[in-house]
Amino acid sequence: MVRQRVKLALHIIGSFLKFFALAYIVPLVAAVYYGEDWRIFLYSLLLTLAIGLILEFGFRTTREIERADGFIIVAFTWLLIPLFGILPYIFPPVGLGFLDAFFEAMSGFTTTGATILEVVEELPRSALLWRSLTQWLGGMGVIALFVAILPRLGVGGSQLFDREFPGPLPEKLRPRFRTTARLLWTIYAGFTAAEMALLYFLARLPLFDSICISLSTIPTGGFTPHTQSIGFYGNPLAEYIIMIFMFLAGTRFIIHYRVLQRSLKALKGEEFKLYLIILAVAISLLMLAQGLSSYREGIFQAISIMTTTGFATSDFDGWSSGARMVLVALMFIGACGGSTGGGTKVMRALTLIRHTGGMMRKAISPKAVVPLKLDHKPLSEGIVRDIISFLFLYILVAVLASIALAFLGLDLETAISAVAASLGNVGPGLGGVGPTLNYAWLPGPAKVILIMCMWLGRLELFAVFMIFSPRVWKG
Repeated sequence: MVRQRVKLALHIIGSFLKFFALAYIVPLVAAVYYGEDWRIFLYSLLLTLAIGLILEFGFRTTREIERADGFIIVAFTWLLIPLFGILPYIFPPVGLGFLDAFFEAMSGFTTTGATILEVVEELPRSALLWRSLTQWLGGMGVIALFVAILPRLGVGGSQLFDREFPGPLPEKLRPRFRTTARLLWTIYAGFTAAEMALLYFLARLPLFDSICISLSTIPTGGFTPHTQSIGFYGNPLAEYIIMIFMFLAGTRFIIHYRVLQRSLKALKGEEFKLYLIILAVAISLLMLAQGLSSYREGIFQAISIMTTTGFATSDFDGWSSGARMVLVALMFIGACGGSTGGGTKVMRALTLIRHTGGMMRKAISPKAVVPLKLDHKPLSEGIVRDIISFLFLYILVAVLASIALAFLGLDLETAISAVAASLGNVGPGLGGVGPTLNYAWLPGPAKVILIMCMWLGRLELFAVFMIFSPRVWKG
């Protein structure tokens, strides 16, 4: 059984790599256009394509995918894709070491946005474009590719979809997979194109910058062509446009789907309401801490951190202690379930609140029947247990990783915020990894720990931990 699972996983990963290689065409064309060295992108394309074909045809199998296969395929794909994405970072003119290149690539494909680059502008434009493109592919593009290029997965393919769109509600985008793929690409690409056009034509940002920022906004990634992030432009209109699309990217994609169907019922969902409430409270607290004169910075950073995009318009590490604590809390809460954002997700917070309320009512009236419902739909005890287990595991990983970083010499603020920013796929943290700084100075072991945190956070922990269970491999 183990051999069969490995064979199936390699076959599917190879098929994916074959199509992923085509992504290198975009920076290759950009390199030619800007008169930069295009050969590295051509070599990367050919190498990735060759290995993808070898894996696909060398491990061909007709065995149907099972749930356990879904865990294995998703977990190892998110390790292998960054591994093939490091090539433009390793070779000149970028010339990063392997660990730094892998950190940057993992940060991109997991849509984290943490960077080891001290001066982003030093990269060639083609490399900057590739950097943003990794986030666009990592956000929802990879899922759409899985659905589009692997139709033979049939019903079993929903296991892959579940790992990327975890959430307790059964209302997920799961009609026929081909239809779902087209829908995902349409919504995702549509938002990207719309933001790109608004930034370029309305906010008057340079075309190249508009493209890079848009490719990073919708996947809630956070990479920009400048070290100062969005603050580099000092453009209020651009900031408002980016705020809108960060907000949209942080919401459940089923909402966009329903709205496109001219149904506004999804906007009345309890998760969406709590999402709005948390943002409103966070913005109010930031204004209270920083003053009304900083309202734009407060609104921008609240949306940016909660959606786990990680863009910055100011050095929020210099804000008051209360304001910084609000931002750290938003890092842990994260965006809505079924969005491209990270964190523990608003839906889980909502479920925990409801469950706690039910327990309190039971404590007062032991004989009372207290059904747990969300959006008027019952939730099973099994789902609640899964959510509690996830939150416990999330906190445990965060604590252990923070302790490990502290033992490596990082101060407590830097250690905790770096883990929160990496595990929540946010990007910038506080202290030594604040929005105006980077992760380049960290010791090698610390970078490895944070790479693991990005990987775990993107795959919602369980998809990674499950591959270490013998039952998954043996069936």
